[in-house]
Amino acid sequence: MYDVIVVGAGIGGLTAGALLAKAGKQVLVVEQEQHPGGFIREFRYGPYKVNPAIHSIMGCNPAGPLGQGVIDAVLEHLEVQNQCEFIAVDPFYRAQFPGFQLDIPLGRDAFLDAYQNHFPGDAAGLRNLVDLCSAMFKEAMQFPAVPQWPDWLLMPFRSPRIFRNANSTLAAVMDRYLSDARLKSAYAILFPYLALPPSRLSFFLWSIMMASYIEQGAFYCQGGFQNLADAFAAGVSTHGGELILGMPVKKIRVAGETVQGIKLENGQEIAASTVIANIDVRTTFQDLIDADQVPQNYLRKISFLEPSASVLGLFLATNIDVHALGIPKVTLLSSWDLEEAYVGALHGNPKVTAVHVPTVIDESLAPMGEHLVIIQSFVPAETERLSPSASADYAERLLDLAGQVLPELRDHITFVVGASDEAPQKYPLHRLGPIYGWANSVRQSGPRRLPYKTPISGLYLAGHWTQPGSGVWTVVWSGINAARYALGVDMSQAIWPLHF
Repeated sequence: MYDVIVVGAGIGGLTAGALLAKAGKQVLVVEQEQHPGGFIREFRYGPYKVNPAIHSIMGCNPAGPLGQGVIDAVLEHLEVQNQCEFIAVDPFYRAQFPGFQLDIPLGRDAFLDAYQNHFPGDAAGLRNLVDLCSAMFKEAMQFPAVPQWPDWLLMPFRSPRIFRNANSTLAAVMDRYLSDARLKSAYAILFPYLALPPSRLSFFLWSIMMASYIEQGAFYCQGGFQNLADAFAAGVSTHGGELILGMPVKKIRVAGETVQGIKLENGQEIAASTVIANIDVRTTFQDLIDADQVPQNYLRKISFLEPSASVLGLFLATNIDVHALGIPKVTLLSSWDLEEAYVGALHGNPKVTAVHVPTVIDESLAPMGEHLVIIQSFVPAETERLSPSASADYAERLLDLAGQVLPELRDHITFVVGASDEAPQKYPLHRLGPIYGWANSVRQSGPRRLPYKTPISGLYLAGHWTQPGSGVWTVVWSGINAARYALGVDMSQAIWPLHF
């Protein structure tokens, strides 16, 4: 018998489990994989350590223009802050287009200067756009975790920027502030981090992400992001919680629309009055709970929601001297038309890619003299496995794009994850996804995403399938709010600061 069972040891679930354990609850976290972390987990291939999904995160700063970062605050609260060392990623990324290249530094003034040197005619508009993102970030942090009707009625006065822009796409807001088409593409080149093109991407989510990155910084976890996952896992065990790895959950037990606990794949039944699901919400309600125990309108709602795109990529190593070439950790490469580039990638012709070289700042991830290279683009969320010829063609196109960042890459590859004499593909592709849970569109962002509280009493959600959205920073928030629900904390309080 436990007070709370958390299904899934992703960062949202670990956050909830650790906070509840710290609050004195008897907590069990169950994970089907052998390591905690979910999408943040690391994979080892001999001397190579690859993190396929997470490359930079925000919210790790102890102080800054927008205050303490959320991740830093949670780690401090859990007393595991010393288990992670964060390194600022500066320049944050390189934007590379045909005939144009720009390294983007951290900090508001440096960020603005970098763009204004190339696009002086839109200097005032870009400054106002950056200021708008910061203002929306501050308003979001003061917004109630679960708004009530009075909060919505007072929203035009308390959160005027969010009120005016919550229904806007990134493209629509850029059109109000910027006139130069190339500047719009250069500013929005980070759209792969939310996996929708500007015409569909929620400006609310974009503003929160950009304000945090620009004002507070982008960070890498020294030694790899598995260290961050392990720190959150230590937060569970340090405060008396239990973590079981390598054990799938077969059922979430429900009786009379009230959660009763779980049943493990080995047949063991474990009782709890509260369960937090930190897994694919479709699996939760379509596989782990009998359909007749879930309200049909809730199942219909889930079926109508759009999953995010998936990511298809190559993981390899090279002996190219990336330091001599001045290659940054992250290069975002695209044609000038971001909409066309996104659609092309979905149809097997990638014209946008992210090239990550994490060993630029952490040489421990590969043998001396070698560098990891991660090359990724998009495919539809639920794409079937590509045919051998289509897979080979997609991999070749990714290598062609990466060659614009790392010249002669093909001639200097020392290792390819998944390649072997028996493997059917010379360059095996690896799929992740849906990478962000639900697509980060206007109608699926913030309070419009599935709420933490489900129709089944005692069952709550955490992770990127619930509010507020996708990314490590946001799933930490989901874990905070799931824990608040389990503790009976007043959810009408502001999101920040932490209330436990």
